[in-house]
Amino acid sequence: MVHFKITDKMCQELKNHLHNGDGLEALAFVLCGRLNHENNNWLLAHEIFPMPYEKCERDFDHVSWKTEPIEHLLEKAKNKGFAIVKVHSHFKLNSDFSELDDISDKSFFEAVYGWSNSDLPHASVVMYPDGSMKGRTIESDMSFKTIPKITVLGSSINQFQNNDLKDRAIGKEFIRNQQTFGKKTTQILLDLKVGVVGCSGTGSPVIEQLVRLGVGIIVLVDDDNVEHNNLNRIIGSTISDADIGKLKVNAIKDHIERIGLNTKVITFPKKIQESREALDSLASCDFIFGCVDSIEGRFYLNLISTYYLVPLIDIGVKLVADGDGGIDSINGNIHYINPGSETLLERKVFTQEQLTAESLKRISPQEYKKRKAYFDNLDVESPAVISVNMTFAAFAVNEMLGRFHHYRYSDNTKFSQTCINLSDWDINTKTVNETKSKSARGYVGIGNLEPEMEIYVSKTAV
Repeated sequence: MVHFKITDKMCQELKNHLHNGDGLEALAFVLCGRLNHENNNWLLAHEIFPMPYEKCERDFDHVSWKTEPIEHLLEKAKNKGFAIVKVHSHFKLNSDFSELDDISDKSFFEAVYGWSNSDLPHASVVMYPDGSMKGRTIESDMSFKTIPKITVLGSSINQFQNNDLKDRAIGKEFIRNQQTFGKKTTQILLDLKVGVVGCSGTGSPVIEQLVRLGVGIIVLVDDDNVEHNNLNRIIGSTISDADIGKLKVNAIKDHIERIGLNTKVITFPKKIQESREALDSLASCDFIFGCVDSIEGRFYLNLISTYYLVPLIDIGVKLVADGDGGIDSINGNIHYINPGSETLLERKVFTQEQLTAESLKRISPQEYKKRKAYFDNLDVESPAVISVNMTFAAFAVNEMLGRFHHYRYSDNTKFSQTCINLSDWDINTKTVNETKSKSARGYVGIGNLEPEMEIYVSKTAV
């Protein structure tokens, strides 16, 4: 299977170029990073090149060009293993590739494979006036295969599916979900692969909701074991699980299988920063929930979101004790991160110094002890209570649903961050900007060419 993913900003750039109002077909190219995982391929939009109009021969039903203006793209594809996606305009909604398109694609991609050092697929996509798309891969033998799913990621998530998903029957278990969110959203959920990193406080109720909503595949990542102090908040966990120190991911997987709704569960009893397998599986997800207290874990999830075009929700909960056995305040933040938006570091969810400290603590505990005086409050734990965690988990899951199913009255751009203060019973939302980080901007959709995912300890912290 091949899945093409592109950001909303890039998609809008394509639409502006391909459908400029003059009624003539136009052409653009997308340089794509790759993810190859379990015999599936993802083409991840990294760089847009609109072919200048004057370099083409344009008509209402075809466009032709020479390859010289895009030789720099062919060179990049060869040197870095990128895919090339050719995108051109059609004016009739849902129209198929024409015979002229077939001839053009075979001619062009024969040249692409001639430049390339790989037999991995490239693709051709048609964009319609409303921004919807239909695509196919061109294999090394010049055969065509339909791209089952094209995803546009931004403040909202739009999927264009060219398979028989719409004909899948909805089980009676999900009829009421369908009554609420509609058949399309219910079917999208059945086809989703969702990662959850951190399977305890907020992670457990997030997972429970995803299963009951009918999500098809869930990836669970957590290296910890069930303890007795977890039993107040991990749904499905038991005293016997705590007695034997059962892995949290295994306890939750057993619970999901007992429910019997046919959700496939993939488990990794690992830290994501220590497991390439877990990282690759998360990179192949359609959506990720970060339910971790770890700063390093948050940082890695943000990298995965950027490199592999995976939307991410980060959940943060803080219960501040008053020192007399009670609670002074209860606060939570739900951050929606789409590739190219401000990073969690830019949003001040954590600081560079905190990230450095936590990385150092894991990589070099002795060095961390020497420098611990420079790091504030890294080892401070907050109380955790299921009623509080469930509240924030429910907001987070509904946040995900709001990105696929636009049920809110206001535009999704207004809800990049939701701040909830239960002490004041107050809910506020914020808009965030595009990232100003040069590295984040430069690595959007970079895929398998990712820089080393290693956090280097900053000398400035000494």
